[in-house]
Amino acid sequence: MKIGNPHELIGKEVYDATGRSIGWMDKTWRGWNEEYPGYFFGIKTNEYVRNNWFRGDNKLIPIPSEYVRDTGTTITLNKTLDDLCHSWNKTVTCGPFSLPFEELIEKPVFDKYNSRVGTFCTGVEKNGTYNNLGLILDPYICESWHMPYNTTVPIDTQYITAVKDTVTLNIALHELKDYWNWKQRQNQP
Repeated sequence: MKIGNPHELIGKEVYDATGRSIGWMDKTWRGWNEEYPGYFFGIKTNEYVRNNWFRGDNKLIPIPSEYVRDTGTTITLNKTLDDLCHSWNKTVTCGPFSLPFEELIEKPVFDKYNSRVGTFCTGVEKNGTYNNLGLILDPYICESWHMPYNTTVPIDTQYITAVKDTVTLNIALHELKDYWNWKQRQNQP
């Protein structure tokens, strides 16, 4: 669904495709491409869903705007809780190793010279696997690169070399800027 003003969705209760309450919309991030995926949202799950579907996890469940079927006083998704859990529990191939998707979300990301880049907030599936993770840039980078705040940028999972309390990439910050400029040029008509 094309979302006109994503900030109007913040605080609204979210239901899955079967009408089951999931929680409420807590955050929004602008995507790196206006057409796809548009926006990403973070759903703060209610206690029932957190305890029975997402193993007590307190992280925001990320969804792209394409998962939103209907908006009004509430939000209805075109995915069921089973679909969301399946995506949440998928394994992501990160360079030489694999990890569950949930272990990467909300982790600080650093470049190969230990400069903080941002935080993983979402992923984009293609052909059933996560090939790109959405990274929300730290505000100081947005300011110095003259980018809008709350913008996500894609990171190919091949650039991830280590994951502990933080994520380390095998690419430098200036190389990432060139990579994102190239990606943006690829997405323009």
